[in-house]
Amino acid sequence: MKTPLPLLVGLAVGLVLGVVIAGFAIREPAGREGGRPGGGEARRGYVPVVSMAVAEAASVERIVEVIGEARALRSVAITSEVAGLVEEVNIAPGARVSEGDLLVRINDDEQQVALSRARADYPIARQNADRYRNLEDDEAASELEAEQAENAYIAAQAALRAAEVAVAQRRIVAPFDGIVGLTDIEAGDYLRVGDTVTTLDDTSTVIIEFSVPQESASLINIGQPVGAALTSAAGQSYAGEITAIDSRVDSASRSLRAEAQFENANGRLIPGAVFVVKATAAGEPAVALPGLAIQWDRAGAFVWRRNGDGAAERASVIILQRRDEVVLVEGDVAAGDEIVSEGADRVRRGARLPSVADIGGGAGASVSSGMQ
Repeated sequence: MKTPLPLLVGLAVGLVLGVVIAGFAIREPAGREGGRPGGGEARRGYVPVVSMAVAEAASVERIVEVIGEARALRSVAITSEVAGLVEEVNIAPGARVSEGDLLVRINDDEQQVALSRARADYPIARQNADRYRNLEDDEAASELEAEQAENAYIAAQAALRAAEVAVAQRRIVAPFDGIVGLTDIEAGDYLRVGDTVTTLDDTSTVIIEFSVPQESASLINIGQPVGAALTSAAGQSYAGEITAIDSRVDSASRSLRAEAQFENANGRLIPGAVFVVKATAAGEPAVALPGLAIQWDRAGAFVWRRNGDGAAERASVIILQRRDEVVLVEGDVAAGDEIVSEGADRVRRGARLPSVADIGGGAGASVSSGMQ
């Protein structure tokens, strides 16, 4: 039976198309072998889309975080030295006063009379002492009379001083600049010796007292910066420095007492409040890298580093500490090495990497590259 011509032509065309398609299918994988994910060495000229950064020298921070209590730089409870009737009260709780400002005045009528008498007797006694001294020199008075006049003068001088002190004690004044506290004293009240009039706090500077465990005692030093935040106000932190450290560890608590000083110009640090005190000390040396540079495989953590030939090579690292978007490591990376900071999942061993220096970057800079 004779085969129809159209059928023969169709078979020939199909055979030719099949050979062509098979040829492409065989050649295309071979041409892309080096560029497939998970394949062998990167093909020549391939530059992955990455960002580069320079590794920087750093140190692992050791943080001490404890609870402390604030107190004013100077704080006193003002009491009465004498007994008497209150005539004047100039206390506005929470108000700022200056040194020497009158807070309370106690009736001093009797003391004023004594002061006037002493002021009148003093100049007479002084004149008599001078006159009898001159008479003794002229042998017109005896030595005994001169001594008596001198003693009378000294007594008058002491009486005047005592009268002045008695009057001053009935004027209760601020001993230093500060903020006065609450008071229950009113005009007409009777004060006894030792009665508390009010409190006075110098809050221009606040001292926060805290204790650290003996294991962390070596991490704090005089002059070391510290931060403090109210336990009920997260995020609001105040800066200060350590100003005093105890000379020994407490045998009962096995902790070391210390004090930190904080400037308080805005008055937000209140004596008696409880704060979280945070001190940071430098530890062992490390290398700082962007957090996105860290990759993982069966062998552990690693980064892609640009070698002297401009090619990517694997560098094993051990993570020591994380700080926000930065990670501190040790291992096969040194300060100054150029590493892939972003796009590390696109990198394969031997792939060409851009240089930070070539684009004008410095330590900590990062640059991006594309396909070439």
